Amino acid sequence: MQTPPGSNGSFAAHDGASPFPGAPARRTQRDRLLDGMAETVTRRGYAATPVAEVLKAAGVSRRTFYEQFADKEDCFLAAYDAIAALCTERLLAGYHAGGDWEGGIAGAYDALLATLAAEPDYAHLGVVGVLAAGPRALARREATLRRFARFIDFTRERAEEAVRPPALVGQAIVGGIHELVHSQIVRGETARLPELTQELQHYTFMLLGLPRAPR
Repeated sequence: MQTPPGSNGSFAAHDGASPFPGAPARRTQRDRLLDGMAETVTRRGYAATPVAEVLKAAGVSRRTFYEQFADKEDCFLAAYDAIAALCTERLLAGYHAGGDWEGGIAGAYDALLATLAAEPDYAHLGVVGVLAAGPRALARREATLRRFARFIDFTRERAEEAVRPPALVGQAIVGGIHELVHSQIVRGETARLPELTQELQHYTFMLLGLPRAPR
């Protein structure tokens, strides 16, 4: 199976220390602050999240916060980068486990949705909270969606030339998937995201105009 874009580092990558529960790396005060940011933004929204609430959720001092981050926005962006990197890592692993490119799409969607479901606060921060977190956060979101579109475009290029849809279809697929995931999270149904895998597969293959249905 060919390698999709992102395997060579073109996707975002975190710095090795993982803020996520159950990760093998030792959890640090920085990890706890990222967790605290995700938890607080999910409860209050970005604008209504003071640093003091993040400190309370993380159980660390203000001095420690400012040793790690310049300000609230800096901490938020680090939390966003962490969930974006984890989703990318799991998506690519799911793709490679799929056997061929069609199975890879199914595996990628399975892995992406399972990751978001397992990290509901980070899922909310990365899909919902980011929309109100200012220009730098929106730029991060746009870059993430562009990378996802490139991944879909890699799939589009596997189609036979006679049925290959235009490149804009990749952006349409990513936009539709994002809206569906956003709605599910806003409704408080993040845990049910893995149930959408089949729907996302059918949606993707339908718009791509591929001759075979996803498995």
